[in-house]
Amino acid sequence: MISLSGTLDVRTIKGSNGPFQVGELTTSVGEFKVKDKLLEQFEPGAYTGTFLIDKIYPHSYVWYGKVTVEIRARLADVQLDNDEPFSETGQTPASTEPDPADEERTPGTATTAPTDEAPVTAQTGSDSGELYLPDLFGTELADAIVAGDPVKLDPTVDRAMLRRQRDQLRAFGYALQASTQTWLKA
Repeated sequence: MISLSGTLDVRTIKGSNGPFQVGELTTSVGEFKVKDKLLEQFEPGAYTGTFLIDKIYPHSYVWYGKVTVEIRARLADVQLDNDEPFSETGQTPASTEPDPADEERTPGTATTAPTDEAPVTAQTGSDSGELYLPDLFGTELADAIVAGDPVKLDPTVDRAMLRRQRDQLRAFGYALQASTQTWLKA
């Protein structure tokens, strides 16, 4: 692993599975594409900080009849200087690259767009009247959300699940503190 200071430019792309986040990491040793799940939590913009890179590797894909080869970096950790991006990219381009969620699917899995799912509704316990969300977040995180405590999502879950968790936290009034990748109740 290597640690590099740089700027991560996060942008949102609209794809067949809905909007998704991609990034471009600019460092003193080069520029790298970043398609990590943890980007799903970030708002579009440029973030400066120190990035612990687990792996640098070439990746190619075919999209709309052309082959693209890019150098990707897989991030192990992100330590940002500020919580807010220092500039908004303002870009919401049409889909110019495939959704990383499609890359994660195993061969033979259908690549149809999922139906729009309604946000998780609050289910009440028999006596408590508290929110019950273990199907989406797991018991421990669901309890923290009900209590209004800070929440840190697990970026190792599949990308579609992370997107649903992110959207539900926003619906509950949480906002991401980018420097710590922790969701706080607004």
